[in-house]
Amino acid sequence: QQVKCYLMTANIMEPNELQEALEFIESTNLKYFSKEMVSEFLALKGTFQAQIGKLEDANKSFSAAVQLHDGLVKAWALWGDFLDQLFNEDRNQTLGVAALTCYLHACRHQSEPKSRKYLARTIWMLTYDDEKGSLAEALDKYYMGIPPMHWLPWIPQLLTCLVRNEGTHILNLLCSVGKAYPQAVYFPIRTLYLTLKMEQKEKYKSENQSSQPPTLSRTLSQPTPTDTPNDGVEPMQIEPDVKPQVM
Repeated sequence: QQVKCYLMTANIMEPNELQEALEFIESTNLKYFSKEMVSEFLALKGTFQAQIGKLEDANKSFSAAVQLHDGLVKAWALWGDFLDQLFNEDRNQTLGVAALTCYLHACRHQSEPKSRKYLARTIWMLTYDDEKGSLAEALDKYYMGIPPMHWLPWIPQLLTCLVRNEGTHILNLLCSVGKAYPQAVYFPIRTLYLTLKMEQKEKYKSENQSSQPPTLSRTLSQPTPTDTPNDGVEPMQIEPDVKPQVM
């Protein structure tokens, strides 16, 4: 609890105070703690080291935390946030793959509402995937450990990924979710299909109209400059002069 208090006030603490807090953490005797508590303690220690600027030490602390207790959601989530921040700085794909893997591991033992944050971040990171599809491959590799129900709120977003480079890997994920919840996947797919079909039909129709030459009937219907307007009044006929016959 004292370590958590340090973390809550870390943004307003001076550098020397941060160092004192880190020394307090390192001097704590973890002998009487359970594995889960030690793992959480190491994850908090890594978060503190990241705020001070000791990135290598922070990465080692996070790694030790998840190795000690693989099912600790908080350790995976904190490690994912740490790697995600580094990924946002220089878009290093290796860091992105590691962050995405941590988020997916954090969702394995998490309830659906609490996992939305990490799945949303995962789908957002796919927009920065490289040509090799490194992030999509990581998603395809680790999505099996997440309950299919967790993906249901994100079906529309996953469908939009089908037209991008990661479409093949996303298709495997959608098929897996569809086997467990067929109706939940069918209706968004049908809606998307009908929408695309209507858009394609309208596009084809507009292209046809723009490329079609003017027809004969359309040409004849247009008035020519020599035509005089007709107001509905018949022109008056002028009879020629008729001379009377002399008997």
